[in-house]
Amino acid sequence: MPSGVEPLPGTIANRSPVPSIFIVEDDGLIALRLQEYLTKSGFDTPDPVASGEDAIECLKKSPSPDLILMDVALGGKIDGIETAREIRKVSPIPVIFLTAHNDAKTLARAQDVGSSGFIVKPFVENEVISLVRGTLCG
Repeated sequence: MPSGVEPLPGTIANRSPVPSIFIVEDDGLIALRLQEYLTKSGFDTPDPVASGEDAIECLKKSPSPDLILMDVALGGKIDGIETAREIRKVSPIPVIFLTAHNDAKTLARAQDVGSSGFIVKPFVENEVISLVRGTLCG
């Protein structure tokens, strides 16, 4: 970066060395469990949000996370897939979807917005951590 030029908030040059994972999940217990798994594995986890609308607003006000874990079936006016579609319009943040609905139609919709992966509920800790690490490493 040229001397005297400050990085924009949320850009690589302004990031913490600890990857940040943003959780968008409307089931509070699942969100807390995910946050526990990720924190224990050394990731930063801002407070989870429960709706697509809240996720979009939060991302407008905060530095971009390194990855988003997004429930497909969110409460609110838009589901997780539509939330990811809106986020993709302004940012290439990788999104891993959490779903209890692994039917072909849901998976095709998620692939259409550029999903970085799927975690089918119920999930186990090592599955979540392995997919998150694999996605972050490229």
